[in-house]
Amino acid sequence: MAGHGLNPSTGSRTPVATYLDDLGTKLPGPRRHRSQILVELRDGLDVATDAHLAAGMTTERAQAAAVAQFGSPQEVADAFAGELTTTYARRVVATYIATGPLVGIWWLLLLHPNPWQTGPIAIIAAIPVLPLIAIAIVVAGGTLATTGRLMRWLPETSPRGAAAATMAVAGVSVAADLTMIGLVTVSATTSALLAIVAVATSVTRIACSTAVLHQATRMSRYRHAE
Repeated sequence: MAGHGLNPSTGSRTPVATYLDDLGTKLPGPRRHRSQILVELRDGLDVATDAHLAAGMTTERAQAAAVAQFGSPQEVADAFAGELTTTYARRVVATYIATGPLVGIWWLLLLHPNPWQTGPIAIIAAIPVLPLIAIAIVVAGGTLATTGRLMRWLPETSPRGAAAATMAVAGVSVAADLTMIGLVTVSATTSALLAIVAVATSVTRIACSTAVLHQATRMSRYRHAE
């Protein structure tokens, strides 16, 4: 296979290495997903370079020809932007759906320890953010449904739509957690330990949601090739 990295004769970056470095700065999304794309592209560039080497080109020219075949870094980044955005959105909303009950149970135990003894109105009165959480669950579930296998029967959500849904879920999560932290500061709680655990889980989720909002906003503004 053709090598890439530093040119042993000049010490400078090879065309393939320079190309992948440039592309890596343009691809949106988390580092792990970008790395997977770059590994796939590196393999393809190696194959193309080997073909040019077999035709008699020098290593430098063979790599330059392979890079030219793949298109500019911006064109390639645009081609992958939609896939990366949708993948990121699906992973994030699935995480919210999976971890939401783990956070909510502490608040339920703290502010309404015996929910099975009263009706839903009393529960909502004790935890007023429940309607917001229900909306977030619907948005998250809808995003998963319209970006996965159910697209065969449901309208497909675009990458920008998936990013917007992710921002909505993260925003609702921040609002809900801040509200609950505010409630516990003015309520007469019976368990300091439960209060500490509930606040700690919400603070952790606020930090994670803030990072999600930043990343999803950046990805929603990207030029998707849709």
